[in-house]
Amino acid sequence: MHKGAPLGALREAALEVLSPTRCAGCERPGALICDDCLYQLTLIDPLHACLRCGAPFGDLLCTECDRAGATAGQASRVVGATTPTPRAPGGKVPADPQRALGRVLATAVFAEPLPRIIRAYKDGGERRLAPLIAQMLYDTALHAEEAALGRYGGILSDADAVTFVPVTAAAFARRGFDHMEAVARPFAELAGKPLADALAKHGRADQRALGRAARAESAQGVYEVVADVRGMRLLVLDDVITTGATLSAVAEALAAAGASRVEALALARVW
Repeated sequence: MHKGAPLGALREAALEVLSPTRCAGCERPGALICDDCLYQLTLIDPLHACLRCGAPFGDLLCTECDRAGATAGQASRVVGATTPTPRAPGGKVPADPQRALGRVLATAVFAEPLPRIIRAYKDGGERRLAPLIAQMLYDTALHAEEAALGRYGGILSDADAVTFVPVTAAAFARRGFDHMEAVARPFAELAGKPLADALAKHGRADQRALGRAARAESAQGVYEVVADVRGMRLLVLDDVITTGATLSAVAEALAAAGASRVEALALARVW
């Protein structure tokens, strides 16, 4: 370390000597996420993802959304159907006017090593992962717009602002930070978009132990819009999509507050 180095850099160098950086996925020393763990991620192909929930299977409506009673216009065809669904000009899937949440995109399937990486970030307090996760989400959106323009074109480039699913006050107090806000800030910088700190969350802090019906029920009415989003096209960031109940509730709140479009981007999709 040369003379005159910033105090923060000196501190980081000292900490690296005492406690070397280890991969959040496998604990191998050297990098926060090693190349081997990145290679093991089960990336979701935007050409074959479910536009409604981000699930990884087929350019069709996934079985979960089919069971949930999705309309025919939300995918190229329903699982088991014999007639393809009509598509809008340019290959885009027609919007459902009854659904506040538009297209959903996810980076990878929620399978190891991704769950370990997310736990290390959220619950282990490895905040240095935030810009790396932001970069992964940004790369996901760019790739989707380039590789699947007819399906995901404009999901990032046409957004007026980026927002995020917030934590409750209790979760913030426990962790000491809002994990998605910490991701959304560098993501917005990468994307050249303003960050809209638009939401507050009340009620239950953790839904991970809940089933589908309980998640949907607990998510209703817990998100409050605290910024002016009237007429805005918003891209909402989240870490993990399990049933989609959280994103649906967030989209409903934002749409009720006047947002003109709400779409979502997440790091992982449970399947």
